[in-house]
Amino acid sequence: MRLVKPRVLFMSAPIGAGHFKAAQSVSQLLRLHHSCHTELCSIFDFCHPFIGRTVLKGYLQILATFPQAYGAMYGWGNQSRLALLGRELVSQLFARRMVAYIKQFQPSVIVCTHATPAGLVAWLKKKGLITVPAAAIITDFVAHRLWVYPEFEHYFVAHPAMADYLSQQGILPQSIVVTGIPVSECFSQPGNKEQILAELKLSPGRKTILIMGGGAGVLPMAEILAVCDQLDRPVQIIAVAGKNQLLYRRLAQMQATSRQPVRVFGFVDNVHELMRAADVLISKPGGMSSAEALTMGVPLVIYRPIPGQEEANTRYLLNHRAALRADSLTALATILTRLFTTDDDFITLRRRAVLLGRPYAAKNIADFIAECHLKG
Repeated sequence: MRLVKPRVLFMSAPIGAGHFKAAQSVSQLLRLHHSCHTELCSIFDFCHPFIGRTVLKGYLQILATFPQAYGAMYGWGNQSRLALLGRELVSQLFARRMVAYIKQFQPSVIVCTHATPAGLVAWLKKKGLITVPAAAIITDFVAHRLWVYPEFEHYFVAHPAMADYLSQQGILPQSIVVTGIPVSECFSQPGNKEQILAELKLSPGRKTILIMGGGAGVLPMAEILAVCDQLDRPVQIIAVAGKNQLLYRRLAQMQATSRQPVRVFGFVDNVHELMRAADVLISKPGGMSSAEALTMGVPLVIYRPIPGQEEANTRYLLNHRAALRADSLTALATILTRLFTTDDDFITLRRRAVLLGRPYAAKNIADFIAECHLKG
């Protein structure tokens, strides 16, 4: 008789790359070390493509043009009873569309890496439409109230204060596991910095600045690149524009006339190599990108965090002195000049980042899921 591999269904949302990357990092280890079949789906798979495109476009436009509005909605969702009612209505509208797919896939456990699919799965469990165990991986350094579902058997969180918050919201303490945010294993594997710099045609004798997070249009990368180019220290700059073709072309034009050596990239799949080459990372404080930087021990300069989870992530990193914050281009120039004046600040930031990093979070989550739901 042929043995059937246990199945794990990951559900997420393409609102920021971190949610999918967390699912992929755990999924890969489950397949590799626990011989199970995994599948990753988006909640947008269960609605008309127009709805998904509209939601994503609206989200990005708000972040780019009116981030304070996003911060207000984030705070409202964390406090208002109406937000809970809205969550219930959204779940009623969309959750039933997932039932046939879930039953056909027959997962041993469902793992959610975004709050919205977590809400849909919790609603299905509450209504008795599915009985599959469910787990949530929170990909920020803060837990929003819309993550709170007593129907979930397991929560994986970044640090103990998040566990305390969830317990105060009614989640059983034994259901919460402090693991860290799961990053790909490639971020904890050794690498040769000088070799990477040579492949990038950059010098080991200059400090390397990596600028990331502008692909969605929420980080003014051109202006930041201009600040870095005007520093009175010998530096070199790596700028990653992601899938933003307009930004890529603008940065490429700047590269041609820059004083300092500049390398411009579009979408890349070797972020771990670029971080290993970098002496400092300028970025937005997304949970996943911050966790990757901590794992690599890369000093992080956060530029103008958006109100909401970015602000909360920033507070966590600053409170642990594992990052610096710049709220203007002038402040950014001052911070970079200070960092490049002495190596002491670099060494201190690297040490604090490494202490805060959780390189084995993905493995620990995968092992926990396998032990609880994939044995026998």
